[in-house]
Amino acid sequence: MSSRNQRRDFLGRLASYALKSLHSNDAFRIPYQGKSVFVKVYGPKKPRFLYEIRTLLNRIGMCQPIEYLSPRKRKDCEEAYLKSWSEKGFCVPQVLASPFPEYEEIPHLCTTFVEGVTLRSILRKGYASSREILRGFFEDLSSRHTLAFRTKDIFLFHIDANTQNILVAEKAFYHVDFEMGRPWEQPMECACREISKLLVSMGEDLNPDERKPLYRLFKSIYRDRDVLEYLDRSVTRRPFQKLHRWRNEKKKAKNPQRVTLYDLVDALQHIEGELPFPPHEKQNR
Repeated sequence: MSSRNQRRDFLGRLASYALKSLHSNDAFRIPYQGKSVFVKVYGPKKPRFLYEIRTLLNRIGMCQPIEYLSPRKRKDCEEAYLKSWSEKGFCVPQVLASPFPEYEEIPHLCTTFVEGVTLRSILRKGYASSREILRGFFEDLSSRHTLAFRTKDIFLFHIDANTQNILVAEKAFYHVDFEMGRPWEQPMECACREISKLLVSMGEDLNPDERKPLYRLFKSIYRDRDVLEYLDRSVTRRPFQKLHRWRNEKKKAKNPQRVTLYDLVDALQHIEGELPFPPHEKQNR
């Protein structure tokens, strides 16, 4: 059977267990040995044309983000992230042996199914009701980043940390979907990517008047001035500032609820109180 037909056969076999997915991959919740397991079947990223261009660039030696690698490589990268987090005591789904060894040629990942509530669902109930949950989450984030910088482990950053990819279950924070990243970047760049993705996503889940308290809480807990200053510079000191500011205004006009990177860094700059301070000296970031 050809790989295309085998993939079609695999997806057909799992069709009745499909979960709604916003991505190019297919996702399923499968009953197995009395429990539910999560199965992700990797496919080409959409739009396909841009994906093929990126794949070609990668083949000729131009580094591309993880999300533009082949399905097999994306599966291997995600599995490496999950195992690294688990080994260091952070909450992620546990990688399992596939219940479908006959489809080993089709890139797919099998993990435990986490029964939890997304951080997005919690935030949309309002900042006041989610404040203590957010406090615990930011403390967890700060501790993980401290370890990542100390060990120079870029696998401990969650680049696609939007609020749909963070689940609250049994008073713990589970991160899912590790299919984004730039393995060649330094920890500082990875930290800024995670924080910007996270805080933008959080801000868009709240009413505009709730964003400042959110960012104030974050800044009071994530007390690493180096990272926040680097984030500010990466946005406000990049070339062609007038162009970027103009694009920012266009995005806001089209969707007033949207939070842009300029909105984020401007808000963090103008929060009252002392600037955060580095908990320790960091070298070679």
